[in-house]
Amino acid sequence: MRIEQSVINEIKDKTDILDLVSEYVKLEKRGRNYIGLCPFHDEKTPSFTVSEDKQICHCFGCKRGGNVFQFLQEIEGISFTEAVRNLGERVNIEVNVPSQQTSDGSTKIASEDLQMIEMHELMQSYYHYALLKTVEGEAALSYLKDRGFSTETIESRKIGYAPNNAQFCHDFLQKKGYDIELAYEAGLLSRNEENFSYYDRFRDRIIFPLTNAQGRTVGYSGRTYTDQEPKYLNSPESPIFQKRRLLYNVDRARKPIRQADEVIILEGFMDVIKADEAGLKQVIASMGTQLSQEHMTFLKKLTSNVTLMFDGDYAGKEATLKTGQALLQQGLNVFVVELPQGMDPDEYIMKHGQEAFQHFVEHEKRAFVLYKVKLHQDEINHNDLAYEKYLKETTQDISYMQSPILRKKVLQEVAELFKVSFDSLNNSVGSTSNYQAEYSNINDTPTIFSHLSTAEKAERALLKHFMNDKDLFLDYYRSIEAEDFTNEHFKSIFNFLHRFYGENDYFNISDGLQYVESNELKETLIALDNYTINAEPYENEIDDYINTLSKQRKEESIESLNHKLREATRLGDVELQKYYLEQIVNRNKSRNN
Repeated sequence: MRIEQSVINEIKDKTDILDLVSEYVKLEKRGRNYIGLCPFHDEKTPSFTVSEDKQICHCFGCKRGGNVFQFLQEIEGISFTEAVRNLGERVNIEVNVPSQQTSDGSTKIASEDLQMIEMHELMQSYYHYALLKTVEGEAALSYLKDRGFSTETIESRKIGYAPNNAQFCHDFLQKKGYDIELAYEAGLLSRNEENFSYYDRFRDRIIFPLTNAQGRTVGYSGRTYTDQEPKYLNSPESPIFQKRRLLYNVDRARKPIRQADEVIILEGFMDVIKADEAGLKQVIASMGTQLSQEHMTFLKKLTSNVTLMFDGDYAGKEATLKTGQALLQQGLNVFVVELPQGMDPDEYIMKHGQEAFQHFVEHEKRAFVLYKVKLHQDEINHNDLAYEKYLKETTQDISYMQSPILRKKVLQEVAELFKVSFDSLNNSVGSTSNYQAEYSNINDTPTIFSHLSTAEKAERALLKHFMNDKDLFLDYYRSIEAEDFTNEHFKSIFNFLHRFYGENDYFNISDGLQYVESNELKETLIALDNYTINAEPYENEIDDYINTLSKQRKEESIESLNHKLREATRLGDVELQKYYLEQIVNRNKSRNN
């Protein structure tokens, strides 16, 4: 069954290749185009170009690229049909093609996830209508207007209202033929655990849709306007709504972030809405949780510059310190805009106006390291113990800074604040950096890792990346077999990970050891856990490891065929000799191509 060409064209027209590629590649604007490191081969000088005008991408090194479908096929290793279906889901276009059921039920899971999204988007329209067009929604609408929400914002954000009716959502979804149990799993309904009856999770609340990176609605935040508790009621964790992966407004902010080469992180989605309305477009927020590793990995693909603008209260300062430190240690350039005491962005805008807010953000931005020092300036000036403590911390923090220009500026200002010479501070930072580099190299190499072959080193690195990231394992594990591993210990670890991830979302050594009985295997697992590697795979790194394993398998196959040929020759079996000889020739041809 072929996909209608008109459907393919519509999906292509509605998919921006710049948005798509930027999810995988850090791009920088160069003239009319964007350029970045190729995701298909290892390179140090960027040669991967994206043309927004032509809606194509191309690598001048390995020559790979194409339109949105071809890029997704290459990067995800999927068929054209799958690429069309995936991109169709992103832009809310249904693609009617038969899908093969996999042995692990992945098609079914994907289908259920899509149904959950469909239910959210259907209810989003219904809630939006209830806010604007019903008598029940008038009080909520008045509240929003009084809080400064314009009609344009309400329309663009699809803000809605959940009526004070325990069966409003339940009955509507049931009437539309959706599985009520699935609606519960999606977080739209709650359940009475005594009689297992279902009722609406959101009642008499203003509904703010929460979207994923592709702009699909995956959850809600229901805000009270009548002093209900809690003030905000969010969707629970579900297969489609995971706080560690979700960043509010990133679907809208992706382009502005690229253009400004900066992302501004605010505390909550309400701050984001108001800041966006005030003209600050590169703003996002996490969903009531601290930035996860997944968040930071995603942001690093968009920009190297992160600005934190949290509320000007004690909690906001603490969150700034914690988040800024984590981002700094990830190698990002971190800045802070400190709001006046007790203020959030909405309050600043209401008091001073949108232009004043933009001016404030542009002119009150300073490096996180300086923000941290000045926060403790009084202690530094009057407490010698604190002076020593914070000087050591600051020296360490500066060593994390990747930009030489910013590092020099911060060094100059910090030297003045601590009343030390620039050269001595610079030397201290340099020695800290050198110590770190040396320290990373003086970890004793476990016996199991001694004298590894090239193939075994690839196996070790591949397994370590799999241990760091379940999603990475799920993306690639079908591309290799246990028999591809030349090291028997590594082969066992690969099989172990398959079992472990069947029951767990994250790897940790404590849980992992429960799955291993062999002492030798435990030693290997611990050694792998301690093995230091880059936190995120470099472009094409995983594919290179897998190619190494596959090459090893082919070479071993040729060796096996030669052995069989010799045995056939010894036995005088001419037919078998011809057969094995032909197989060897074909293998050699395939290897040379």
